[in-house]
Amino acid sequence: MCRNSGNGSPVGNGSPNETDKKRMRRAFQSKTFKVEMSFAAKIPMQAIAAALRGQESENSQEALRVLDIILRQHAAKQ
Repeated sequence: MCRNSGNGSPVGNGSPNETDKKRMRRAFQSKTFKVEMSFAAKIPMQAIAAALRGQESENSQEALRVLDIILRQHAAKQ
């Protein structure tokens, strides 16, 4: 007897059904993206250092945005 667990997969079977197969990533496929970059702003390193220390400055928001981008890039590489 094969019971359904409610998510579309038979209980105890272990083999993926059609829904599960659609969700599986295919490691052998690669995608190519076209990326265009442009200069947005020049943020002084002192503003970034001040943001790290928790100090407010004229460029605090921009410095925090730069740090956010750097940290997201670093996390994506890992």
